[in-house]
Formats: sequence, C-alpha cells, structure tokens
Amino acid sequence: MYLSGSSKLQLLTAAQSVQEQAQGALILDTRAAERFAAFHIRGAIQLGLVGPFASWAAIMLKPTRKLVLIAENVQDVQEAHTRLKRVGLGRVIGYSLADEAQWRKEGIDLTRISTEWCANLRRILQNDPSLQLVDVRSRAEWLKGRLPGAIYVPLLDLDSGSRSIDPSRPSLVYCNEGYRATTAASILLRKSASDIGILIDGVEGWLALGLPLEIPNTESPSPSKSLR
Repeated sequence: MYLSGSSKLQLLTAAQSVQEQAQGALILDTRAAERFAAFHIRGAIQLGLVGPFASWAAIMLKPTRKLVLIAENVQDVQEAHTRLKRVGLGRVIGYSLADEAQWRKEGIDLTRISTEWCANLRRILQNDPSLQLVDVRSRAEWLKGRLPGAIYVPLLDLDSGSRSIDPSRPSLVYCNEGYRATTAASILLRKSASDIGILIDGVEGWLALGLPLEIPNTESPSPSKSLR
C-alpha cells in the first residue's frame, strides 16, 4: 500500500520498519513529546511535527540518509514528507502509523522515556540526589540562566559533549519547553542504556513557578552544586 499522492512512500509494518533500520535507515518519529515518550521503537529519533520540524531536520540529518517516518495518522505523514522534501531530505522510503498494541503483537522491541514536571523537581531530587540535569539549549540561552546545578550539553553537540554526562547516574534532559529535550533524549538513548528522562516543561515551567535561574560560570559551563 502506498501513500496517496506518492509513488514511493510505502506503508510499512513495524517489523518492516525495524528491518529497514537494521539496514541503515533512520526511524524518524514525528509524534509529540509525551506520545513518543509513552512508547516508541528502540533506536528511533524523535522530531516533533508540531514545531520547527523541518529546520531541525535539515540541521541534524544527512540528505543521503534513508528515513522511515512514524506518525499518528496519514495526514501527519504527508505533512512531514512534504516539509522534509522542502529542505532537501527526500529519501523517505516508507512510513508506519503508531499502534502500541499492534507493535507489541508483532514482537517489536519498544521502549519508553520517563517524563517529569518542574513542580515535582525538588521532591525528585530529594529522593534521588544523584540525578543530573542536562541542559540542551543554545549557549546564548544557557548564559541567561540554567536550572541550578545543570550540565550544559547543547543538542547539536551531543555526539561530542555527551561524555560530560555520567552514564552511571540518572539524567533529566531539559530545554525551554520540551521540544529539543525530547529529541536529545532520543539521541542519548541510541548511544547508551542509561536512565534518561525528560523535564517536559523545562525553563518555562521553572520560571512559571517563580523560581530563579542560576547564572552559570562563563569560564567553564560545568556542573555546580546540585539543587536541593
């Protein structure tokens, strides 16, 4: 079965998508953060369609990389495909619609990411002081203020900067409002099996609670004292 209006984009089963992944294709999950976090195919990268989808895709993905899209419905597949082609990412070979029950029936290796909110962050850190906060925003944003004690690893530097994240400790990844944090968490989970979660409301949620940001040391954006 082929997507209407396209002679190339084929509806794949999850098993076929995983097979394409094993042969070098990237599974690109376009669902919203919390939907992706609830369940997704292991090894998929998330880029939410609701947001600067094409801009981030153009920055992060190679034009030569084959892609398999995951979406909630056919309309989202069509929109994602169109937006990707506009930025030169035309090697979409197929798509699969998210269906947890069907995927589990097919025996697909699914995983999830925990999500947290700033309102609960103090309690979470009190219960587990080993938790590390990972800020994946731009340097300009970071310099304006971070969550206290956060590690700075911008999204575009995850390949090299992730060495500053201690894999033996659980992590909560954050940005301004969760868009980049979800993408970053999906990338980090491709690199290791560490305990990685997403702080969904990020800096916006922190400020909405009336809590102050910590101005980082501009000499060295490294972890400081932990939030208590």
